[in-house]
Amino acid sequence: MKITSLTAIPLQASFADIFGGADKVPPHISTPASHFRRIKRTGQVTTLVVVQGDDGSVGYGEAFGLPHPYAASALVNHVVAPFLIGATVGRPAEMMADLSRYFAALGSTRGPAMEALSGVDIALWDLQARAKGVPLATLLGGTPGPVATYVSPVGMHETVEASAQAALSFVEQGFTAIKLKIGRGRDTDVAHLAAVREAVGSAMPLFVDANCAYDVATAIKIASALEPFDIGWFEEPIPPDNPQALAQVRRASPVPIAAGENEFTMDAYKALVEAEAVDFLQPNITRSGGVSGLLDVGALCEQSGIKMAPHGVGGCVAVGASLHACRAAQAFHSYEANRLLNPLRDNLGVHPVRLENGCLIAEAQPGHAGEPHLEKLAKYRLGSGEYRRNEVA
Repeated sequence: MKITSLTAIPLQASFADIFGGADKVPPHISTPASHFRRIKRTGQVTTLVVVQGDDGSVGYGEAFGLPHPYAASALVNHVVAPFLIGATVGRPAEMMADLSRYFAALGSTRGPAMEALSGVDIALWDLQARAKGVPLATLLGGTPGPVATYVSPVGMHETVEASAQAALSFVEQGFTAIKLKIGRGRDTDVAHLAAVREAVGSAMPLFVDANCAYDVATAIKIASALEPFDIGWFEEPIPPDNPQALAQVRRASPVPIAAGENEFTMDAYKALVEAEAVDFLQPNITRSGGVSGLLDVGALCEQSGIKMAPHGVGGCVAVGASLHACRAAQAFHSYEANRLLNPLRDNLGVHPVRLENGCLIAEAQPGHAGEPHLEKLAKYRLGSGEYRRNEVA
C-alpha cells in the first residue's frame, strides 16, 4: 500500500460559543490550571491528521493543538505530506526517520514539528490497522479492553467546597482515582487538597498537578506539605527543560514525582531518567512521537524500573489511540481521563469512549476507534466555513 493523500485540518471549539459569550465562561473552565492564570483558555483546539492509502483505506491521527493548531497543520500539509505521498507504508517511525533528522537539524526538537510527526505517526498506525481490519492494540501485540484510568481535573475552583463537590461528581460518575490542580501557593493548595481528600475518603488514589507553577525551593516546600494526604504523585512541580533541577526536587520530596507531558523526544525522556528526576513518565501521544513514541517511552520505563502514566489531553483521536497503545505498552500504570469541557473529544468521535469499573475501554474496532464524524468537522474547522470532503477522498 502506498500513501495517496495526507492532510492536516486545524480544529477549534470555542468556549465563548458554547457558553454564549466570553464573559459567561466559568473561571474554572478558562483557568483550569496554573499556567492559564494570566493567559486564559479560550477553547479547545487540535489538529486532525488524515492519511489515505491507494487501496482506499483511511487512517486518522492527531497533533497537539495548544497554543494554536495552525503551526502543526502547516508543517504536515507543506513539509511532511510532500515527503510522504507516494511512499510505501511500513513502520511509521522508519518512514519518518529522515523527517525527524531534518527537523532536528533545524533545531525543531520541541513544539509543532514534533507534534506534526506525532499526529502523522498515529494516522499511519491507524491506517495499517484499519486496512487489516484489526484493532490497533492487536496490531501492536496487545488486545483491546479496559485501561486503568484516573480522572482530571478538579480544577482551580474558587472555594474548597466547590473543589470537594467536583471531586465527588467524578466519584458519582464511576471514576476510581482523581487528580487535583494545584499551584496557587502553599496555603491555598493545602486547603483545597484537604477538602478533596476529606470528600473522597482515605482509600481513593489522589494525585496533584502544579503545571510548572513553582521554582525548586518552593516546590520542595509544597512537596513536604503534601505528605499527610497520601498523594500518588506530585506532577510537574517546576517548568520542564531542567532534569537536574527536577531531580533536586525529587530527592527532597516525600511524595513521588511525575513529569513528561511537555517533552517531545526520547533524548528528553532519557535525560529525565538518567537524572533520576521522576518516578512516573507522562508522555502525550500527540506530542512525543505518536504511537511509536508512547511504546518507546514505555520500554524506557520498563528498563529503568519506573512507571508510565500517559497524559490524556486531546480530542477523540488522541484518546482512542492512547487507549490502544496503553494496552500494548510496557510499564503502564494509568491513563488520564481529562474531563475539562471538550467537544472535540466528546462530540466528534464515531465511537463514544466508555467507562467501566473505573477504566476506559479500548474498543474492539478496526484501528484505534477514535475515528471522527466527518460531517461534524465543518462546525469546528478553522479557516473555512465548510468542510472539504475531498481532503480525505
